Amino acid sequence: MYTNRPGCTIYEKTVQNRAPTYIRHEVGEIYWEENTEQADGSDRSPKNVAFVSIPAASTSYSPKTGDRIVGTVIDDEQPPSNAMTVMKSSDLRYGSPLVQHWEITAE
Repeated sequence: MYTNRPGCTIYEKTVQNRAPTYIRHEVGEIYWEENTEQADGSDRSPKNVAFVSIPAASTSYSPKTGDRIVGTVIDDEQPPSNAMTVMKSSDLRYGSPLVQHWEITAE
């Protein structure tokens, strides 16, 4: 698969004592494409949206909706303020091992 970044950091959202906490996962090579879209509704302010394709060989973690993602590998234990939220995660780990991957849409 084609990749354009050396890796990213995904923060798995969990709940402990009724408070959200995050578990950091470092991911290997990925494809990251960021766009700016116009939001629906009355405010019409632009929003950043990222499409991320993660080859199955790059991670053992299965990303899910609500996780936070940063487009580079960072050492922070908690997600920074510029981290995007995973809105959709699709498991496409079937077929040839050369094309098995995860697709994520984040805002």
